[in-house]
Amino acid sequence: MSIDDAEPSEELEERIGFLNKEFLSSLYRNICRSLFEQDKPIFSMLLTFKLLEMKGELIAADLRFLLTGGVSLGGEVPECPAFWMTS
Repeated sequence: MSIDDAEPSEELEERIGFLNKEFLSSLYRNICRSLFEQDKPIFSMLLTFKLLEMKGELIAADLRFLLTGGVSLGGEVPECPAFWMTS
């Protein structure tokens, strides 16, 4: 369906770009159909991060700061807080 729905072009690189864009849009729509509303923003965020990573535009330190808030636990990992938790 993506091949049929993608914008036609005589240039190969441009056609591949249109196919990628249409396939990604189709994939996103179909996956979002099966997700709960509360999970759609998380999926969108993860997809965005992966696309940025594939394009080489994602800086790992910036992502780590975004996810952790810049909080450092230090070099040492704290002791296990409960006897029933494994390492």
